[in-house]
Amino acid sequence: MGPEWKCCNVSEEVWTIKRMLDWTCGYLERRGEERPRLSAEWLLGSVTGLSRVQIYTSFDRPLSQEELNRMHDAVVRRGKGEPLQYLTGEMPFRHIILKCEEGVLIPRPETEVLVDAALEGVDAATAAGHAPRVLEVGCGTGCIACSVASERLGACVTATDISPKAASLARRNRTALGLDNRVDVVECDLAEGVDECLMGTFDVLVSNPPYIPSDVVPTLPGEVKLHEPWLALDGGADGLDVFRRLLELAPHALRPGGVFAVELFETNVGDAAELCRRQGGWSTVEVREDLTRRPRVLFAVRGGSLADELGPARELEMARLQKVVKVDQNDPDEAAVRRGTLALEDGGVVVVPTDSVYGIGCAATPTNPGLSRTFQIKRRPAGQTLPWLIANDSDLLVYGRDVPDWAQELARRFWPGALTLVVKASELVPREYVLPVTGTIALRLPDSNLVRQLARSVGAPLAITSANTHGRDAAVDGGSVEERLVKMVDLVFDGGAAPVAVNSTIVDCSGDAPAILREGAIPSEEIFSALRG
Repeated sequence: MGPEWKCCNVSEEVWTIKRMLDWTCGYLERRGEERPRLSAEWLLGSVTGLSRVQIYTSFDRPLSQEELNRMHDAVVRRGKGEPLQYLTGEMPFRHIILKCEEGVLIPRPETEVLVDAALEGVDAATAAGHAPRVLEVGCGTGCIACSVASERLGACVTATDISPKAASLARRNRTALGLDNRVDVVECDLAEGVDECLMGTFDVLVSNPPYIPSDVVPTLPGEVKLHEPWLALDGGADGLDVFRRLLELAPHALRPGGVFAVELFETNVGDAAELCRRQGGWSTVEVREDLTRRPRVLFAVRGGSLADELGPARELEMARLQKVVKVDQNDPDEAAVRRGTLALEDGGVVVVPTDSVYGIGCAATPTNPGLSRTFQIKRRPAGQTLPWLIANDSDLLVYGRDVPDWAQELARRFWPGALTLVVKASELVPREYVLPVTGTIALRLPDSNLVRQLARSVGAPLAITSANTHGRDAAVDGGSVEERLVKMVDLVFDGGAAPVAVNSTIVDCSGDAPAILREGAIPSEEIFSALRG
């Protein structure tokens, strides 16, 4: 029989917060609940929308009939052993609140230690001077991916799960936490659905896989074995079936020096560490304890640097393989655009082909660290600014102010193409991109679908200058990009030979009449001829 208030009517008998809390606590205690008062607080808070503090400051508040009905249902289900997290639909994990639902594994406190291990790898990558990339396999609710992304704003995470329900829930948690731009959720087995071009670029491979030995699963508490998905629990005879596959994946996924962190069962994590040592190629292999001092996390680091393992020449070759993406700039594939978008959104510096010459730069967003890095990499003198490559011709009037009619005519005539127009900057242009003395910005609509798609995907123009050390010739094909630049940027798009292979022509349109600042791909005579009509 269910709780005694089921048939009560609020008008006949009043159930206050305190009465309900005390009754629920006693009921659950009689049902064998380990922490009945905490469970009662969770359920009451979920039904009423009150925080724990508010519950204790609202003892005299009566519950409505609807709240009584919902509380009855929740207490009955809890009394039968259904997990609190499924009943309330959410749970706290580290510094975030996650949605939970039946069919997806509930995050445990011990997994917070796994997050700490992953963050070590993220911090090491940041200290090495590049934007950290994390691959999580078997993301479930997304607790690890979302924790890493929320606690390290520079990290980008790719999270996978074979379960459609888990992948869907992880996406919803990602969106609820405002992490859509930095957590990519892929429904697939292990990393089969991850872009191949990303493999070998990850700084961290982290996973909380199924790890409980098959003969142990039936002995788990009913709350676990009857309600949580066995797919996320059963790790095979010794609990290491999925781990062995992860161990095979790790050298392919991680860059040298990358971290491999896996949560495992206390009886098999030592065996996993031995498998890791036998595989070789790891500079560090250790077992870490969880919050209850049980052995829980395998932590391993890929050996050495590229130079140590392969020598300087091979290091440079591998750097190119990891960073260089072959692309058709007129018809770029989605994977290439997505990878470029991730790099740009993360404040990265990229090299891109354009219709004129190859360019280097970042997303033209406020306070973007990629801006100063671009100047440092190119060795561009301070006091200059970077031209913007825009996505649409209409952006001329968005980012330009008081643009003369004749300047708009030049845009209509030569855009998309190798013509850069210097105009007065509108208030939408962050001041770090505005030339201080003149208050101007240089805009160009390139004849490159790749660049325009990247700008649209990022939601901002690209601040791009020619891809060369200041004072040297600009690169006109992927192979001529200086090796120093390749090593220092985050991504290089190799689109073959630039169609024009000459710098754009720059026209100052901020005054009463056009002034040619640099004659390039479009002769000045064509410019003035267009204006004469």
